[in-house]
Amino acid sequence: MNVHERHQFHTLCIISLLLCLFLTGSLFAKAETYRLDNGMEVILKEVHSAPMISSMVFVKSGSKYESRFENGITHFLEHLLFDGTVNLTREELDLSISDLGGYINAFTRKEMTAFFVLLPKQYIDYGMTVQADMLFNSVFPEHELPKERKVVIEEINRTMDSPGYPAEQFFIKHAYAGTLYDRPVLGYRAFIENIPRKAIIDYWKRYYTPQNMTLLVIGDFDTPAMKELVTNVYGKIENPANAAVSESSKITPDTTAGLTGQQVFDTVATVKSTYINFSFAAPHYSDPDYMAMDVLSRYLNMDEVSPLTKVLTKGDEPLATEVSVSLTPYSEFSRLEISVTSDHPEKSNKIISTVLEQLKSMPSYLADESIIEGIKTTARCEDIYNSAKLHYYGFMIAPYMMTAGWDFVQTYAERLSKVQWADCQQTANKWLTNPRYVATVVKPVDDTNIPPYKPQGLTAEEVTAYFDTATFPEYDLVTGHTMEFPKTESIDFNLVDSAVYHREVLDNGLTLIIKSFPDNEVFAMNVLGKNRSANEPPDKTGITDFVNRCIEKGTVTRSARQLADDLARIGANVTLYDNPWIPYDDRYTSRRFSFMKFETIDEFAEKGFYLFSEMIFAPSFEPAEVENVRRTMLGVLGRDSSSPGKIARNQFYKTLFPDQPYGNPIMGTPRTINAITVDDLKAYHASFYSPENMIISIVTKRPVDEVLSWVKHGFGRYAKTGFTSATPKPPKVPTTITPVHTELDKEQVTFYLGSALPGANDPDAIPISIATSILSNRLYLRLREKEGLAYSVGAGAHFDRDFGWYYCVMGTSKDTYQKALDGILLQMEKIGHDNPLPSELQRSRNQMWGRLMSAKLSAINQAYYLAVDEYLGRPLEYDKLLLKKLTEVTANDIRRVASRYFRTDAYILSTAGKIK
Repeated sequence: MNVHERHQFHTLCIISLLLCLFLTGSLFAKAETYRLDNGMEVILKEVHSAPMISSMVFVKSGSKYESRFENGITHFLEHLLFDGTVNLTREELDLSISDLGGYINAFTRKEMTAFFVLLPKQYIDYGMTVQADMLFNSVFPEHELPKERKVVIEEINRTMDSPGYPAEQFFIKHAYAGTLYDRPVLGYRAFIENIPRKAIIDYWKRYYTPQNMTLLVIGDFDTPAMKELVTNVYGKIENPANAAVSESSKITPDTTAGLTGQQVFDTVATVKSTYINFSFAAPHYSDPDYMAMDVLSRYLNMDEVSPLTKVLTKGDEPLATEVSVSLTPYSEFSRLEISVTSDHPEKSNKIISTVLEQLKSMPSYLADESIIEGIKTTARCEDIYNSAKLHYYGFMIAPYMMTAGWDFVQTYAERLSKVQWADCQQTANKWLTNPRYVATVVKPVDDTNIPPYKPQGLTAEEVTAYFDTATFPEYDLVTGHTMEFPKTESIDFNLVDSAVYHREVLDNGLTLIIKSFPDNEVFAMNVLGKNRSANEPPDKTGITDFVNRCIEKGTVTRSARQLADDLARIGANVTLYDNPWIPYDDRYTSRRFSFMKFETIDEFAEKGFYLFSEMIFAPSFEPAEVENVRRTMLGVLGRDSSSPGKIARNQFYKTLFPDQPYGNPIMGTPRTINAITVDDLKAYHASFYSPENMIISIVTKRPVDEVLSWVKHGFGRYAKTGFTSATPKPPKVPTTITPVHTELDKEQVTFYLGSALPGANDPDAIPISIATSILSNRLYLRLREKEGLAYSVGAGAHFDRDFGWYYCVMGTSKDTYQKALDGILLQMEKIGHDNPLPSELQRSRNQMWGRLMSAKLSAINQAYYLAVDEYLGRPLEYDKLLLKKLTEVTANDIRRVASRYFRTDAYILSTAGKIK
């Protein structure tokens, strides 16, 4: 993640976290907290919206705890803990969870590492036991280390290929110099290649102890029974004699850490944009000023409200394309961080002075009090949205779990409610009028002789020299802690659904689906526009994305600022397009259709419905706002132009759909985006979002008749336009191997390999889905887990109504590219020649069932998938039919469809990166 991506993503995480902490007053039970006798903190939070449970263990072990010669060990250890235990092999550890329709994973940050497992509630006892086994009984097999080193190095290479990686590292180096946070979480290649096994085990033994951990269990359970389970699984684990002692009671806040004045550092690097980043001293989370600074930072981060964003990105000659603001809490100090991306390197000094002047003016700035109250309302709503997502909830609260702690989480709402704008003004006067800060400027390489900045860690010689003289204790990894693994029964493919469904096509052609069920405090609404790419004019590709981005920029009765204010008042969450700052967030974005997602709590259901209806049917397309959107899109396209993954994917579609709309990039190109006028946007909106071309799906606790009356009043009054939606054309089926490549000076090469498939309702569609799942599992287990050729590898299938396509995707280094490609082709050939093992077939069925369950945890995702099923011509309650059909697929079906569609002599191979 580059520096702006990190700031934007971190801002979203922190804001969502802080907004989701309104724990009182929701439909969910208040959490119970306590400690086991061994010191492990336990948090139990009941959420009964879905029959799933997430168990997440936070370990106080991150890059801040590493020495200079250990940089990267925490993250490397996270990987190694999945490689086998006293009781389970690597394959058993990973597959036993997926066999039950579950998901297990982990992530590392500067202050902590988190391990989570998500399972249907009847299997959480097994999942929690597996989790404890890997945390305390890992054996670090010698034969796994070379593979895992290669996997982590590929992850480092992928990160280095991100558009703003040099800017990210340059910022960290200077902004956090002299603190524990000046090292990258992933570390560097030389360290990963040379750290000995005994050093890793010693680090694990010191930090992976019950007293250094917090367990969060959230989901559909009864607290007394869960307490008994937790005690049985974790209560018997003892702390070793040399365990690291939790530092929380010893920390003294130090707001001056690393910041002693006002410093600016600049350099050039291989980047497309100019990155200007600030790190300001800010109040510690225990400081009375913290909450006011938090409100101030979020106010400054609101696009349509922030005076900082306005002065930098608005007007005829804006200084920047993107701005983000976040308040980052650490154990010892906090930082207010501002990230600015610009296409004008010559204006970097002006940007710096503008930011400082704007912050200096904040003590006298008069904010709209309704916006402040809207922030508080949004907080109350976000807890409900995020709690329903279980493992996502744990992910969002992670920044505070190992810094401020759960007590801070529980009291956040009360303290937030007391903040007034006058408090923000006083805090700004104290901290921002003459601030301590570090600013970094990273510009694209120019004609000067300044060498581009490249982050450097220790050399291999320095690492080996250090460990050659280091000594470590000997540990017994054979005995381990006793684990009692409960027996698990086969999954029963039943889906209990007490909801009431209603489907109707209104007189104006609009298709409506309503799902009503009582255990739901969220009013969720999805709007689907049919045949997205097929309807875009050839010279205006990306216009659907352009229109969607303008939907939130004001209506005929509300300016962009007024609309943002009204949405905040009801705590609404609106998603209209892929957020480029969140990695892998484009799972909903498709050439097949567009989406617009809206959610609020039930209390504001009717008000929210009519507000969103106005956004859909009456956007203003105000010229100044259109130009702001255009600049943002061009900035994203510019960064994507150096991304191997984006390039390889777009090439794949262009080759699979030659001279067809599906072959065009979803966001368009700089040429097409620059050519689109305001009149073009208005005309396209009027046709593409005509009633005949829309599917609206609503999930709510309100009765169907009540919601139906709103829809007929709000949408029924719009007349048919006579619009005839274009029909997408099927892909060109390759008859030979068709390669296409873009050479890039990158660490990795990314490739997409695939071909055409039949449509969603073809009898082969479900067998193909299972075959693709089996193929993906084999690629992961063979190419990553056995050979270490990639950090990320897999296969997938997408279906439109009358056609589909599959793809295998992987990123690897130049030296291993051919081996990786040969490995994918070998697995494709095998699945087409030999029947899969019964265990493989059952596992893929279970995985599809588990993904179905987890994808539809939230009301808004239920609404989204209802609309998708309608678009694909599937019946209401399709999930029940799918689960039935999954059980009917045989091994012969898998071999048959794989041999027919996964051909190794005819496919498209799209690559981008360094091959030559």
